[in-house]
Amino acid sequence: MYENQSPHFIDWPITGKCNLSCRHCRGMPKGELSTERAKTLIAEIAELRPGWVLIEGGEPLLRDDLFELLGLMQQRQLEVHLITNGMLLNPEILAHLKQLSVKVMISIDGATPETFEAIRNGASFRRVVQSAQYCVKEGLLEAINFTIMKTNYTEIPGILELARSIGVSQVTFIGLKPCEQYTQQLLTPQEYEEAIKLVCQATQETGVEFFFDEPFFWATVRKQELLAPVPAVSTGILLPSTTACIFGEYLFIEPDGQVKPCSFAPMILGNVNEKPLTQIWHEVLSSPFFHQLKGPKTRTGYCRSCQYLEDCKGCRSRTFVLTGDWFASDPCCPLSLKLVTKKEG
Repeated sequence: MYENQSPHFIDWPITGKCNLSCRHCRGMPKGELSTERAKTLIAEIAELRPGWVLIEGGEPLLRDDLFELLGLMQQRQLEVHLITNGMLLNPEILAHLKQLSVKVMISIDGATPETFEAIRNGASFRRVVQSAQYCVKEGLLEAINFTIMKTNYTEIPGILELARSIGVSQVTFIGLKPCEQYTQQLLTPQEYEEAIKLVCQATQETGVEFFFDEPFFWATVRKQELLAPVPAVSTGILLPSTTACIFGEYLFIEPDGQVKPCSFAPMILGNVNEKPLTQIWHEVLSSPFFHQLKGPKTRTGYCRSCQYLEDCKGCRSRTFVLTGDWFASDPCCPLSLKLVTKKEG
């Protein structure tokens, strides 16, 4: 089905436990894999030869056997990226992560204490900045992660300036996942266009690189003739080899073992407690549905006539959540504004 028969990467929220209550939390299924099943799963992941493994949560540092499992991943020669909220980091934990060659990303969803602490209930802006500084000092911090919402997108220039002041070389901007009050917090096409303009301008001013986790990002940059540097180094979230939606080209494993084709997707492919991950992946590769979905010509609406369709394809999971149709046009795409205006004119 794909040129590369391995998943691009594996995204594994290793636990649903968390020490915060975040406004944009998508919620987690109850239960998590036993240590023994997790060890077996790591062997299955290694057999699939993904580009890397993304470990997140919840808060992954709350899993008691985390370092044992990370050590096994290191033995299996898996490249590991870990996302943490930063509240639990201390010198001992940083020393363990450094020994295991884990690349760390810290989530900071606001450039000011007021915005950040309103989004991440129970978090401390001072503490998370301090944790980021410690990580930079140890050479561990790969990027700051910033989930884009209505309440924080105007702080995009501020988070890039904060990254510069801390010494972080990259910020990853992540689209909002379905959560409580999702449609109220999701950016409109106009707001996404503004967010893209803000990040392009701010990176020129700060020198901080960024990834923008939306398939329409580069298409919008080209259409608007904006200046945006291509990051020199990839992080554990985005692929440097493609700008298009990678639905079904990687695997997302919930804490309880459910497997999805995307972290957004309201679709269960199977459960690793019932069948091996390798079998689930091969079923994806042979699925007529995924063959069809990857074809740009199956799109409907304004996507169908967009000159950037091959490079974008629209976010499939968000589109389904908002429209109920896997093949519809992405309702959040800024390019839809031009296409709709042109047709109406």
